[in-house]
Amino acid sequence: MSYVLFISEQKLKESTAINLNVDVDLLLPFVKEAQKLYVETALGTNLTQKLKDEITAGTLAGAYKTLVDDYVAEMLPSYSLYHALPYLRHKIENGNIYNKTSETGTALSTAEAQSFREEILNTASYYRERLIDYIRNNISSFPEYSTNSGADVSPSTENYYSNMNLDMPSPSNKLTLRDFLTPDLT
Repeated sequence: MSYVLFISEQKLKESTAINLNVDVDLLLPFVKEAQKLYVETALGTNLTQKLKDEITAGTLAGAYKTLVDDYVAEMLPSYSLYHALPYLRHKIENGNIYNKTSETGTALSTAEAQSFREEILNTASYYRERLIDYIRNNISSFPEYSTNSGADVSPSTENYYSNMNLDMPSPSNKLTLRDFLTPDLT
């Protein structure tokens, strides 16, 4: 059974800094990974499956087509590149990992590569936020969005991750600014 992708090789390469001569077979696992990690978690299992079914049948139209063409297809290339980037300069064969080198360029430092990845992630996150907003503002067009149950992935409206927990404490355990400014005298 083939895996249904929401973007084409052409869209992936046109929408990112990926050179046109990069082998698509190197990129495909990362498109699948990004689709699973970011698309399905934003749309939920049922809406993701609905889109796959429509694409497979060649019947993608209306709000579903808008969702795929204008939102998913704008987000997915950046997330795919984000996940592929660390692996594009390495080759794994027969139990060994090789570092590819170029005759015409200089490799980025680890810090430069990380900065580059962060910029790609920022772009991808922006497009994911737009996708989430589109669905939330057109919820009646996507009945599958709220029908997930059991082992299905339920859609998340959370997008940005700042490495900080900003959850509110429970009402019986409220923290205030005074808790941090007043010394504990006990």
